[in-house]
Amino acid sequence: MSYSSAARTNLTSDRVRLHRNEVVGVGAFRTAYAGTYIGGNRNQQEAVCKCFKHNFRVLENEFFGHDFRVADKAIEYAEDWNGICEVGKEILVTRGDVHTIGGTKYLVEPLIRYFTKFTSNNGWIADEDDEGWSVLAMEAFSHYTYHRSGGSLIVCDIQGRYRHNSYNRSKCRFELTDPAICSRRRTYGPTDLGEKGIDSFFENHVQYATAFAEWMATGRGRGRRSSGSPCQPVHR
Repeated sequence: MSYSSAARTNLTSDRVRLHRNEVVGVGAFRTAYAGTYIGGNRNQQEAVCKCFKHNFRVLENEFFGHDFRVADKAIEYAEDWNGICEVGKEILVTRGDVHTIGGTKYLVEPLIRYFTKFTSNNGWIADEDDEGWSVLAMEAFSHYTYHRSGGSLIVCDIQGRYRHNSYNRSKCRFELTDPAICSRRRTYGPTDLGEKGIDSFFENHVQYATAFAEWMATGRGRGRRSSGSPCQPVHR
C-alpha cells in the first residue's frame, strides 16, 4: 500500500517486543498479545501482536492477505470520506505489518487499548443511547462506502476509539481497527458475509444515519457541523 493520510501504521518502527503473558484479546481465528515498539518513531509505544490459532495457521498467509486487502480498501474509502466530512469526523484505519517472532507470524499494529464496538458484520449496531453521536457517524461511514462502491460492498464491523483534542478541533478523529467488508462477490475473506451482511446492516440502519450518509455523499460535509453531533469524546 502506498502512503495514505487515512492510514494508521507502524511508521518507521520495524521491531517489537512481544509480551506473551499479556493477552489483550481472543477472537474466533486469532489471539492478540500486547507488545512494545523498539526504535523508530513509535519507540516505547504500545503495540498489539496478533497471531492465528494453531488450527488456522496453515491458512495464515491467505488470511493475512485478506487482512491487508480489507484494510487497504477501508483506507481508500476513509481517505475519500476525510475529504468531505465535517471537521472532527475524520477516520484513520489501522494497517499493520507481519513480523516473525520466535518462528510465529504476527500482525503487528499500534494498540488501541480501550475501544468501542460500533457495528458488526451481521447487522448489529451499538445503541445510540450508550455511545451517542459516534455510532451515527460510523453508521454513516458504512453507508457512505456502500454508495461510493456503487452498492457492491460495505465496510462494517467497525471498532475503535474517538480521539478528542480539546485544544485543536481539527485533530479530533476516529481511529479504527479490524474492519470487515461485506461484498456481493464475497471476495474479502472469512468475515465477508456477502449480500446477507449488506442486507442485515440496512435492516438495522437508523433513519438519521441514512439521511446523514446521503448528505455526506453530496460532498457538502466539509466544515459544516450539525448541532446534534458536536466534536466530543466518546464516554465509556
